[in-house]
Amino acid sequence: MEMKRKKLKNKVCWYMGVVVVGVLQQSCVDKFVPESLDAFDKDAGFTTTLYRPVLGRNNLISENFSPGNSTQPLTFSITRVVRKDGSEAPELTEEFPVRVWHTPYLGTETSLEEIEAKRGYENRSLLQVREHSGELILWANALSSFVKCAPDSGYVFDIRVTNSGGWKDYTGLRLIPYRERDYEPTNMDETTGIVTEDYVHPTSVSRMYKVGESSLFGLMDPEDINVFFRRDVENGSKEYTLTFRFMTKDYQPISPRKFSGTDWGHLVHGFDMEMTDEYVRYKVAYPIPLNDIPTEYTNKDGDKAHVVFRYDRLMNGTQRVASSMSFDFSIYKEGHWEIIFVFSGGDPEFRDNY
Repeated sequence: MEMKRKKLKNKVCWYMGVVVVGVLQQSCVDKFVPESLDAFDKDAGFTTTLYRPVLGRNNLISENFSPGNSTQPLTFSITRVVRKDGSEAPELTEEFPVRVWHTPYLGTETSLEEIEAKRGYENRSLLQVREHSGELILWANALSSFVKCAPDSGYVFDIRVTNSGGWKDYTGLRLIPYRERDYEPTNMDETTGIVTEDYVHPTSVSRMYKVGESSLFGLMDPEDINVFFRRDVENGSKEYTLTFRFMTKDYQPISPRKFSGTDWGHLVHGFDMEMTDEYVRYKVAYPIPLNDIPTEYTNKDGDKAHVVFRYDRLMNGTQRVASSMSFDFSIYKEGHWEIIFVFSGGDPEFRDNY
């Protein structure tokens, strides 16, 4: 009996020894197995190497890097920015207070206070690359008064892209901005800054007739209407405004009330509307539109404000005609702006049966 107990004890000890040795061996193997590394595709690269954003507005340049088969996220960093002649470019590398959204703008905000509560200032360099997307940002603070732009040769910059599997420096990327345009559409030459004509035309005109005309020859088209942008530099109020005016071909005011079918309460994302027989005015936040997202106040792409002025009238006794004029625009510089529609090709007919 004693002998059996000894044999059993020896077997247990043997099995335990085998288990211990196995665990130790596995630990030793695990210790020397290399950690799994990310893949870095040597063919990954920037699809855009020359960047030509417009100064004076926030520029986000997307879809400019192809990661290939690289493991993501990748990490991007700007390692060098110099002028084309090789000299330093502190205007793009030093930090400035730029306005950023802390909470997303939706287009549903009900007051200027609500809008301003969503954004604030942070110190950032004017040229940045987003850490994990490679998207480039040139902030609106960059202006032609101190940032080089076309026809100058601009800047050269390098970006390093890394993950745990490798890294690569992409050198010789080019930045040649165009000078700022305070508003669009505009006839300003993007290189020289010279304005060839100080007016533009509406985006569309539908079934608007000239005074006394009821035939097809009396229909207006966009070229019959000149649209002027004017900034009131003498108004020192910090509550910025946007004003719409309408004028005859002789520059006499047309009451906004004539456009009686207009949804004035939702024309622009503005507040405290004031209407007189000479203008309609809103308190607004700039730029317009505030962000590049589609809202009820923008075109379908979200990059322009979209306004429509409407009215209807009777023609030929009983025919109800719906007339309208639309205009898509952007304003990038803060201030007190006026948009003036001058019916230079003939005054619009608002009366019934004429």
